[in-house]
Amino acid sequence: MRNASEFGRCAGEQIEVRIARTENDDLLIDVIDRRTDFPSFEQAVAGHLGQGLWRIAQYGATLSWHPHKDGKTVRAVLGGARP
Repeated sequence: MRNASEFGRCAGEQIEVRIARTENDDLLIDVIDRRTDFPSFEQAVAGHLGQGLWRIAQYGATLSWHPHKDGKTVRAVLGGARP
């Protein structure tokens, strides 16, 4: 969310956060902003451009991003498997 508020802003537009559980009990976190690009996604995940996405990856999240007609969605999926 912090990354979106700093880098994904478009004047006058909202940032959305959606949190859900999947059928497999994974935690699904979507952050949606109105910019359609994310040219340095891999560098951000690797921790070369701050630590936000990198920290989420260190918790075992699978990270991805997807452009769409209204902007983009950055998604984190954390496994929910229980012992």
